[in-house]
Amino acid sequence: IKSEVFLNTNRKTLFTDQKFVDLEIELESKFTLKNYTTIFASIDINPFEKIDYYEARSNNLLKPVNRSKSIRTRSWISSDYRKKLAVDFSFGYNISPLYKEYGYHWRISPRYRFNDKLSIKYILSTRNKFNDIGFVTHDSLSLNNINYIFAIRNTNMITNVLTANYIYNNKIDLSVKLRYHLDQVENKNFKNLDDNGYLIENQYFGIHDVNYTTWTSDIAFNWRFAPGSQLSLVWKDAIDNEVNYLTNHWIENLENSFNLNKQSSISLKIIYYLDYLYLQNDKSK
Repeated sequence: IKSEVFLNTNRKTLFTDQKFVDLEIELESKFTLKNYTTIFASIDINPFEKIDYYEARSNNLLKPVNRSKSIRTRSWISSDYRKKLAVDFSFGYNISPLYKEYGYHWRISPRYRFNDKLSIKYILSTRNKFNDIGFVTHDSLSLNNINYIFAIRNTNMITNVLTANYIYNNKIDLSVKLRYHLDQVENKNFKNLDDNGYLIENQYFGIHDVNYTTWTSDIAFNWRFAPGSQLSLVWKDAIDNEVNYLTNHWIENLENSFNLNKQSSISLKIIYYLDYLYLQNDKSK
């Protein structure tokens, strides 16, 4: 068994006047067992409120936002990559008491190697946040009186990725990658940012929910035709769709995306390595 344990402390400040931003204490450990399974676990603690100088989009760093003290845990396990079938799995949880924020994320990634040439990998990852805080807009009452509008919100993110790789020989390979991503923001209520950096009640109303989906597909051909030299030919398809209302069925989200026009592109990149010393020696002959 091989094991490692680390304790890290990070103190963050603004670069210009060294104002305090955040203090993070992180404890992490990693173990590799005799069967080559690796296990990782960590805990991050922010014992003080984080001062976020940028979230309010004030352009002068004069409207900082106080973010909650927090505790985050994260762990993952990875099986033996030497075997034909291997699986990675990770999970994390966080809690921030100031606005009763909490969230979790998990990710699973099986991979299968058919032979020395062909392999596939699938990734499914999700991230959910509840009572998260985030900037919405500026509500201008007058030139010198601006309300900074924030939202208490729930967010949901799902990502699917399927990748296939084929190695023809030590110089030529082909890869295909399909990716579907869903990102949702549901605003529960709106708040004003006060002069002390905290969120207070207001009467603002607006439609600022977000339902964003994207579908991309890539086909890449690579040929290393000389030492240090490579030709890459890549075909890309992309579809993006963003609306201000939530669609909570992934099949409907997928159908809505495919009803839109896609953007296609093709790119060719050639890198050729020239040995300057070889050219100089050749000229001197």
